[in-house]
Amino acid sequence: MAIAVILVILAGMTWLSALHPRAALLVVIFLTPWGGLEFDAGLRLTAYQLALLPLCLVTLVRATQPGWAPPRLFGGGLLLALALYAIVWSLLQIGVIPNVKVGSSVLRGPTPRALLQIVLFIFSLAPAILAPMLLRDSADVRQALRIYLTSLLVLAVIGWMQILSWYGLGYNPIPVGAVSIALGGTDAYIRQGQFVFDSLNIYRMNSFGGEPRNLATSLVLGLFFVQAIGLATPVIAARRLAAIWGFLFLSTAATYSTSGAVLWGVGTAALLPIMLVFRIPLQRSPSSILIGLAVIIVPLALGIGIAEARGIPVLDLVAERTLDRLDSVGAVEDFDLAITDYLLARPTSIIVGTGLGNAHLYATPYLDPLFALYAEGQIFTGKTSVVRIISEIGVIGMALFLAWYLWLAINTRGATAGEPQMAATVPIAMVTLASFLVTNQLAGEIWTLGGVMALLCGAKAAARGRPAVMAA
Repeated sequence: MAIAVILVILAGMTWLSALHPRAALLVVIFLTPWGGLEFDAGLRLTAYQLALLPLCLVTLVRATQPGWAPPRLFGGGLLLALALYAIVWSLLQIGVIPNVKVGSSVLRGPTPRALLQIVLFIFSLAPAILAPMLLRDSADVRQALRIYLTSLLVLAVIGWMQILSWYGLGYNPIPVGAVSIALGGTDAYIRQGQFVFDSLNIYRMNSFGGEPRNLATSLVLGLFFVQAIGLATPVIAARRLAAIWGFLFLSTAATYSTSGAVLWGVGTAALLPIMLVFRIPLQRSPSSILIGLAVIIVPLALGIGIAEARGIPVLDLVAERTLDRLDSVGAVEDFDLAITDYLLARPTSIIVGTGLGNAHLYATPYLDPLFALYAEGQIFTGKTSVVRIISEIGVIGMALFLAWYLWLAINTRGATAGEPQMAATVPIAMVTLASFLVTNQLAGEIWTLGGVMALLCGAKAAARGRPAVMAA
């Protein structure tokens, strides 16, 4: 079954990539947050990856044709430096990594996994190169944004159908891991997103976004998109944006995700400072911002007050999923603690890293005994991207990545100065960067946004009649 589904996706995307590569890229963007459409047979494959692979291969074939001249990639030097460092350093580590048995699959062994992680890293960079090649202008960027927001709305609609079925019929139609098991995944298992509060079963939405926290992170990113557009764009469809924001907000709340709540709060507080630092003109007056906050806060407060008056402990539930959880488990998670302890014991690894996909081989002895019960002998990575990046390619790799992304953001600010509708790209990109670093998600979004910024910068540079590739 799995092979048939995979072949259908690969064949369909190969056909679309050959005839309509721009449409194929939009399909990839649509599938980016659909982490629950996965198949695990020792190597995790998602629908996003299966859609992206044919587009990459078809583009490579097209690149070999005579007369093919792709646009020059803005910031390509820094991206190339990042890729070369990660690849070369990881290859050098293969001969010295501990040869220990990990998991039940050959692909999870130290050497096969190290090689696969190098390939997957190269593969993950593809959207940063494909976006400026296949998207043409600002109109295409706006279309890509609409496609991504539409994808989130579809996920949320499916999620509410899941919740209605779960509460109404007692049946969860989309448990976490269900797709992988249905396709014959060998290492997948069913997980129900639920918890007990005050003797009540609370069901958590996950839709096809993966685990509830994965869906929450994607939905929060959609909230940031809407908020940034509302602040930076002169003319907006206020009612439509408000409706989209409200639906995404309620859907995020239905995931009961602690990380999602914290991420939204911190990111929302950072939006205005980001716009100030990058000198993005604020298109909303202070009074309109206050009115917008009142429209959000007043109905929410009234709803909570009514629920509390009827004996529904909403505030206690919110506290249990946020402050109480942070007090009980701390802000740093299990795998991050072990990896951080290893890095502190081996400071050299902080600088250069252990190689792509190798951190668990060194950090296992540093696992807390409670965490070792389920993590020892298994693969694990940092649960935040900042820990994962530093543990794998060190401060050197992190510096190259941040230099590339910030260079694009700074230049995008100048490139969109005469086009206010595109000015929201910079605060969107920066909030996405912060979200990516404090979670272990949004990799597809980060590389795609990097490609979008490269497109906007390259188009501006071409219009000015100078090379699109800037010196590092």
